[in-house]
Amino acid sequence: MKIAIFVDMQNDFVKPNGSLKYAYPNRDISNDVIAFAKECRSKGWMLYATADTHKPSYGETANGLPYKREDGYLSTLEGQKLPIEHCIEGLEGHKIIDGLVKDENRDVIIPQGHIIDKPTFGSFDLLARIDQDFVVDTYGNLTRQSKYDGIGENLEEIHVCGVCTSICVISNALLFRTKYPNVKIFVHENLCGDINKEAHKSALAVMKNCQIDIV
Repeated sequence: MKIAIFVDMQNDFVKPNGSLKYAYPNRDISNDVIAFAKECRSKGWMLYATADTHKPSYGETANGLPYKREDGYLSTLEGQKLPIEHCIEGLEGHKIIDGLVKDENRDVIIPQGHIIDKPTFGSFDLLARIDQDFVVDTYGNLTRQSKYDGIGENLEEIHVCGVCTSICVISNALLFRTKYPNVKIFVHENLCGDINKEAHKSALAVMKNCQIDIV
């Protein structure tokens, strides 16, 4: 069994008017990512997606006056270091791009229960969801829990793509490598976007050093 992870393919990161649209490569990777997702689905792989998720930085008092929310994005450490609001829950920028969750016929590609909201770069909730669907032995190998005959399938590979290579893609890939040391992990270089070419290439080099295959 193989699984594919689609990291933060959201409007704010991917669309031309997104608040943090990736700059490298200088082309739209959306159609290639969607085509890869359809290919994975046709092969019977398990698909998961993450969604960067933040709360609005400001609210309104009963008198209509704005105030800064203590749980809002700009009040977090990430918001202080990167003071650009993005992927605000409930807004258009938070949504995963059209065509990735459902295809043009409205057929499901990534099931709703496999879309994981995350408030920071790496997702422990994603690991927990994978652990729900697979059994981990003492050596870090995984087998899928069969709902039919109780016989698990070995999970051979985890495939990762999305944005940004040097932030959320690498954070999750290294979480997988740490928790599942004997599972092969692949990052699809041409299906990732990043803030610039240098960051992208540097992140790929780090992952390669950690025995993650770059394809």
